[in-house]
Amino acid sequence: MKIFKVCHACDRIIGEIELDDLTSQNSDPIMDIVGNVAYALCTNCLHEMETKPRIIYH
Repeated sequence: MKIFKVCHACDRIIGEIELDDLTSQNSDPIMDIVGNVAYALCTNCLHEMETKPRIIYH
């Protein structure tokens, strides 16, 4: 069975994956599965949300 992989933030379809791939040891633990949709972050949204440590001098 195929499941759509959709971005949490921008709702862009990232691709599709097999149900067997989700139950294997190599599955992505961050994915949320709702019905026939697996939600994750696409690379663009992940890059935009990435936080970098700020250097603060006192």
